[in-house]
Amino acid sequence: MFFLTLEPPCEDYLIGLPAGIYLLEASRQEETFEPRRLIFASPRLKALAGTEDLFPLLWRPEALHPDDREGLEKAKRQLLSRKGELWRSFRLRRPDGSYVQLREGVSLFREEEEGRLTLIGLWIKLGEEALPSQGLPLWITLLEKAPVGLVLYDLQEGTFLYANSYALNLLGYSLEELRRKRVWEVVHPRFQEEVKKNLERRAKGKDFPYTYQELHLLTRSGQEKLVTLFTETVHLENRRVGVGIGIDLTPQRVLERRLTELAFFDPLTGLPNRQLFLEKLRAFIARGLRKREQLMVMVLDLMDFREVNTVWGYQAGNRVLREVARRLERNLRRSDVKSRFFADRFGLICMDVRGTWGIRAVLEKIEALFRRPFRVNGGEISLSFRAGVSLFPRDGNQAEDLLAKAEAALKRAKEHDERMAVFSSELERSLAEEAILRTAMQEGLRRGEFFPVYQPIVRLSDRKIVGVEALVRWKHRELGVLPPSRFIPLAEKSGFIHELGEFMLRRTLEDLSPCLSREECFVCVNLSARQFRDPALSRRIESALKRTGFPPERLHLEITETTAMEEPEKTLSILTKLRRLGVKIVLDDFGMGYSSMRYLVDFEVDKIKIDRFFVENLLFGEKPRYVVRTITGLAHNVGARSVAEGIEKEEQVRILLELGCEEGQGFLFSPPLELPALKEFLKKCAP
Repeated sequence: MFFLTLEPPCEDYLIGLPAGIYLLEASRQEETFEPRRLIFASPRLKALAGTEDLFPLLWRPEALHPDDREGLEKAKRQLLSRKGELWRSFRLRRPDGSYVQLREGVSLFREEEEGRLTLIGLWIKLGEEALPSQGLPLWITLLEKAPVGLVLYDLQEGTFLYANSYALNLLGYSLEELRRKRVWEVVHPRFQEEVKKNLERRAKGKDFPYTYQELHLLTRSGQEKLVTLFTETVHLENRRVGVGIGIDLTPQRVLERRLTELAFFDPLTGLPNRQLFLEKLRAFIARGLRKREQLMVMVLDLMDFREVNTVWGYQAGNRVLREVARRLERNLRRSDVKSRFFADRFGLICMDVRGTWGIRAVLEKIEALFRRPFRVNGGEISLSFRAGVSLFPRDGNQAEDLLAKAEAALKRAKEHDERMAVFSSELERSLAEEAILRTAMQEGLRRGEFFPVYQPIVRLSDRKIVGVEALVRWKHRELGVLPPSRFIPLAEKSGFIHELGEFMLRRTLEDLSPCLSREECFVCVNLSARQFRDPALSRRIESALKRTGFPPERLHLEITETTAMEEPEKTLSILTKLRRLGVKIVLDDFGMGYSSMRYLVDFEVDKIKIDRFFVENLLFGEKPRYVVRTITGLAHNVGARSVAEGIEKEEQVRILLELGCEEGQGFLFSPPLELPALKEFLKKCAP
């Protein structure tokens, strides 16, 4: 058999190679093959496989990770069709159940009659690059097909004597061309002196193995290749020659570089991603601690960027993001770290930023780069941003903590519609309270801590009660009764407002169905902006009306002017659905937003509420009276009634009547009352 022709020096060579080597006899079966007998297996191969019994593991699907089995037959066919080298990666299942990730190079060394094949295979454990220091004898016939590079060279002259196919393909030379070269002439200039010195020592009889862990070679075309090269002196036909065995690391390094880019850089802009941003921030913090330097962490969000994608398309949006990154790179200091986290969010680290003026200087640079419009598909768009800032060491010395605080400040800037917010202890307390309340709201609703109160609404001409407005309160176990301003904005942001709103509607209708027996009495329920945009709103209201039997015409739904005017066309559609149920529509806080006379007519509201700001100022000049007269006149002209909020003085009632206001509410008549107190109040006011 083939193995019997191997001379002992060659077997020693196979054993000494840095990878596991096997020789396998197989039989061809049309386009594929089946293993028949293991001819040779090196100790390294057995160590990688974790067993002496190797034959059941070679080219067997059951020896592979389930995810790697599918490609086995394809690899067999490719090996036979190419009749050359095949490289593949797979996970080998060891007898103990563990897996080892391997890179396998295999060659079809010989094909004899009757379809008998001899395969030479090499296993390299992924991540291992160094080569062992072993004596390396020669058997050229075997090495010509070996999936590693091998060269022989004259120790005195430094000229090449032989190179196998792997080495010739790597360097791009023919064997004749390479024999006219000296060893150092295919090495990158910065490594040539090291190679020459090693050759001189070896020529003087100082034989020792030497490994170039990462040696840069130059190919015939001038391309740079990275190899690990093991060198040794061997005796061939009574002659001392140098031998080099190398593995091309270039594809691996290219892959590693690409994986590094994917892992640490944003593929769209080329900026560091969030992970690398944090790594750089940790390094800057360490430097800051040593040198007592301050640094600023800033997080930027582009405003209304979603509209760019919607109107102009995602390709245009990507071009804008790349331009933002380019401007950040050009306008800020080279030492500043610029990063893109995701979507339209960017991060900055600025060293040696001192005090408010330092923050302001950075902000002004960013504002300047946003003043110029961005070109999109032949047109121009303007963008703005919001920013959150944290400072080292004032706000902490942990990277994740500083970034979280900058993002918290950004959140506050966006909520308050400010260009920038700087993290502070006050903001931290506010956020901590919000976090506590956010969790407590869900529990509070289950425990029955939320309840409605009702403020009577009167007809100003005769002080007769014509309805009530339902207002929510929260009796927190520790904080006591909380006003809506403490929790409604938070409920709106978290989405809890849907559950709370449904509870309030159901509870209000259940409470007041027996109380409001007079036909002219109604109940007014507030809808937040998020509730109003809920596609299921009309279904929820219809369900509550049917369940309680409450007359729909006595249910007044109150929305703010700002909510109504955010998306007027959508508002009109929602109001149309609600009016079909028979309910009435009240426009709240009128005069405080941005009214459109056209939409006011289209909305067909039943009542317009005059904001308490104008009511409070009625006693202090003519301008508030002029505004109220305009609102009441406008309400009459569109067929609506006017209602004044926050009435506390009799003089206000007199002026409101003069200005044409029909209804009002406020502490002058009654504060918001819980249900038992409301019942008593209604009894006292009954004719």
